[in-house]
Amino acid sequence: MNSSNNMAQGQIKLTPIDHNNWYACTQLEVIEEQRSVFPVPVVYWLAESAYCGFTPLAIYNGEQLVGLTVYAVDPDDGNYWIMAYMIDRSHQRKGLGRLGMQELIRHLADQHGCDQIILGHRPDNVQAARLYASLGFEEIDRSGHEIIRKLKL
Repeated sequence: MNSSNNMAQGQIKLTPIDHNNWYACTQLEVIEEQRSVFPVPVVYWLAESAYCGFTPLAIYNGEQLVGLTVYAVDPDDGNYWIMAYMIDRSHQRKGLGRLGMQELIRHLADQHGCDQIILGHRPDNVQAARLYASLGFEEIDRSGHEIIRKLKL
């Protein structure tokens, strides 16, 4: 990791979404090539979170909003799932996706004491597959439209 990533890592923080930042979060977008793998707008995730018990968090680098994540607990088995994770188009390719995911993993372990995290991504989302695999998420299931990965903490 280079020094710019080390500097950014200390500045990455996850913040609850509230009346101060919800609108800014709705303006986050992926690049055009990623719309097929992250097809719904952020406002959908905020609405689903409000009505389905998910927890949305804004990802900041210092004071700059750079992304969004949503997680939930499966009521049947108590597993923590990352439902959505995205870095805004203007902040991609700076190492912030990795740093934000590392912070999210820390958050889930520290705040919730979970011992594993599960997520899914589309098979054609090669960038996400590489990131998750490099962070230790192992593929546990695959269907035509989704790859499920688990990280044991």
